[in-house]
Amino acid sequence: MSSTGLPPGLKLAYEVISPAEEATLVALIEAADLTCSAYDPGNPRASASFGWKYDFANDGFVRCVAMPEGFRALAETAATFAGLVSDDLAECLLNRYAPGAVIQPHCDKPVWEHVVGVSLGAPATMLFSHPDSGEELAVVLPPRSIYLLAGEARHVWRHALPPMRDTRHSITFRSLSAEGLRRLETCPNAI
Repeated sequence: MSSTGLPPGLKLAYEVISPAEEATLVALIEAADLTCSAYDPGNPRASASFGWKYDFANDGFVRCVAMPEGFRALAETAATFAGLVSDDLAECLLNRYAPGAVIQPHCDKPVWEHVVGVSLGAPATMLFSHPDSGEELAVVLPPRSIYLLAGEARHVWRHALPPMRDTRHSITFRSLSAEGLRRLETCPNAI
């Protein structure tokens, strides 16, 4: 387990962008074509993906439009934070969590390797739970912070968000795992 109060493999940094940059990113998110998910009815979380997204209904990938220019500088920051290059980031996922929005406990699909998130707007508390020990850890994600899920934090620990009190936005970047790369090769929309 973790002696730092964080799941092993979770990396955090604070104030990675300025308040002015945060406001610009929130405006770009709000201008995107955000939609609520059909697989999570009643949850006031709306999202949009760029690059590739995972299609839960068909258990495969869907090609999305390219990431808008306004998110590229943040993608560079996220890639550097994760020890990657920005071309490694296959998905850029925008989310708006209205009051009451949640994320149910889960591990991201094994088609993804690194998961890098940037929190904007209201602070959030990400809840981590270990499936074997039952250990639970609460990690505060303040506005303008960035986190990386890798190692055990990515592949073993489940993460969730309890109901939001105020509106929060996030931008999540994901890289493909070896399984994801294999599956993408067989995707009919791949180039």
